[in-house]
Amino acid sequence: MIIVAQTSNLREFQESILAKLKEASHQVGAEYTSRLGVSVGGKRFLINLSDVREVLPVPPLQLVPLTKPWFLGVSNVRGNLYNVTDLAQFMRMPPTAKSINNRILLLSTESTMQVALLVDSLIGLRNIQSMQLTPSSKISEVYGLNAYADADGNDWIELDVETLVQDSDFVQPI
Repeated sequence: MIIVAQTSNLREFQESILAKLKEASHQVGAEYTSRLGVSVGGKRFLINLSDVREVLPVPPLQLVPLTKPWFLGVSNVRGNLYNVTDLAQFMRMPPTAKSINNRILLLSTESTMQVALLVDSLIGLRNIQSMQLTPSSKISEVYGLNAYADADGNDWIELDVETLVQDSDFVQPI
């Protein structure tokens, strides 16, 4: 019974985040201030709402032989094949530990389609206007646009999804 209750609460949390994500993406100006907060390799990342098409639990994956370890394979999402990348491992962090909290982000960028990123977990929507811009020398190492600190002192890196998906290693995982 406890597991069912936790799963139900997790499902409700995810549905709540997805509803807020859809609502925020339709609000005028929301894409400029709202970001989706995710955990990747123990770090907190912010992703522009316009770069995320959908957030899903991890679907079954079909492995692709002779690819780099961070390329997890392909997955069929409602009849469309998505290339799934372990974002932590791609950014030279330890592989993402399997967990019920893992999610894939289906990306929506100008330069690529059918790409998904595996993240440790969703944190929720964050407003960058309520955060302090901070200098960080590690930004370029992780495809970051800006570094922020929130009111609780947590560090955040705004992920530059467009630069990530144009990286030659990312495009060719063989």
